[in-house]
Amino acid sequence: MRIFKLETFGTEFVCFVKATADTGDIGWGQLSTYNADITADVFHRQIAPHALGTDALDLEDTLNLIAEREHKYPGSYLRRAMAGLDTALWDLRGRLEGKPVVSLLGGVPGPLRAYASSMKRDITPEAEAARLCRLRDEHGFTAFKWRVGAECGRDRDEWPGRTEAVIPIVSNALGDGIDKLVDANSGFSTARAIEVGRMLEDQGIGHFESLAPIGRSTRPQRSATRCRSTWPGASRIAN
Repeated sequence: MRIFKLETFGTEFVCFVKATADTGDIGWGQLSTYNADITADVFHRQIAPHALGTDALDLEDTLNLIAEREHKYPGSYLRRAMAGLDTALWDLRGRLEGKPVVSLLGGVPGPLRAYASSMKRDITPEAEAARLCRLRDEHGFTAFKWRVGAECGRDRDEWPGRTEAVIPIVSNALGDGIDKLVDANSGFSTARAIEVGRMLEDQGIGHFESLAPIGRSTRPQRSATRCRSTWPGASRIAN
């Protein structure tokens, strides 16, 4: 079974991939979001030409082939485009075998817990707390993530004092029995990340995501190491 046709359908924000085999079997996948229209261009120029005609059921070899042929482009956009092919071919295989993809990967279908995530910083701590509590009460979410700092803010807050306020206000409003997560979107230096980590520790918040910019130096990793060694709740630091 060979990959016969690859199509994309999308907008600036989201784009889907349809893979058709020479047998007529199909699978649907998705490119990574954000600037999805640019990723679609990358898909048609740097993914599809290498994938067409390859074995539709030997995904690993096809992805390796693409990486080899496009070895001068090891960055994000190529991988964001490869994701569309990856997910489409997994879907195709699942349809052929009559199984959900989770079963193909060795898992078992069942309920999947989700957390409610705030994508906003231009909101007061009090309004954020009220919004997340409504989601808790109306939809039954038991885990929440909200934003601290400013995106790539170099220790500047969205406005002065917002981080110090939004951590306890939202945490206390959500109450006990809730998993609480925060995301700094690479907003802090090492020293500031550790300082904010202490605030999270005081509130029992167990997930601190994207503390500092990646790639600029090794300091973010040392920050995470220090937090892990002194703050048991930070076992899920993600950067």
